[in-house]
Amino acid sequence: MDEEDTTGANKCPVCGSDPRTHPGLRFKINTKCYHRICEGCVDRHFSSGKAECPVGGCHVSLWKREWRTQTFEDLKIEREIEIRKRVNKILDRREDEFETKRDYDDFLELREELIMNLVFRTDVAATNRKLKEYAQANGIKTDPTEATSEPGVKAVKKKDVAPDAADPSGLIKGLKKIVLAKAKAPYDPFMGMPRTKDYYQVDDKYVSKVRGKPADAMLAGGYDFAEYMDECLLRAFAGLGVFIEDEMSTRDNTAIPIPGAA
Repeated sequence: MDEEDTTGANKCPVCGSDPRTHPGLRFKINTKCYHRICEGCVDRHFSSGKAECPVGGCHVSLWKREWRTQTFEDLKIEREIEIRKRVNKILDRREDEFETKRDYDDFLELREELIMNLVFRTDVAATNRKLKEYAQANGIKTDPTEATSEPGVKAVKKKDVAPDAADPSGLIKGLKKIVLAKAKAPYDPFMGMPRTKDYYQVDDKYVSKVRGKPADAMLAGGYDFAEYMDECLLRAFAGLGVFIEDEMSTRDNTAIPIPGAA
């Protein structure tokens, strides 16, 4: 990026338009090469699809949606802010996720080092590779249409991650291991009692006898004779094998003695 591009020059480097001769002229920038051109040039070069940046010597491919209004007058500040947003979105960790305060401070220092590498273009490829591997290992999904701060950085796709892993990529040290809560068993209204109905069987002749003398309720829509007989037999035989006297004697024998009782 040329020095004149970062100083907020008033003229458009493509068509030469000047706000002094074209009142209302507005400029736009992109977050890949950070060249600054007027809105008219953006419309002319990118309305039909993806194209190269029209600034001489720049061959970065861009979409029209990647051009936006400049926020800061100094493009260097604009670029650094965009880089910080991207890195902080990926390396988003809180202090309570670390074992010690020292581990958290080391993480902040590491994140700032990665940001400065991108800002000053030091080991850009290695830095972007670390961020990409971290995002993939931790299941961080980025928007594929989102503009990145450096050319050649592809969007990260989400993949399966071990649920109890602190950082599978190994980039961040000192993270607490995730303790997963035990899954609760599904609610059982029968409290573990067997639900097999092996003590009776619905015979077809039972149903045929009921069909001979249908009641008014049996003629209602959706009524099922087999279900009716099944419910009747369940109520009749569900108590078989339960002897009240035996249960009472067992209860009395296992009762907890009361201190001081005779």
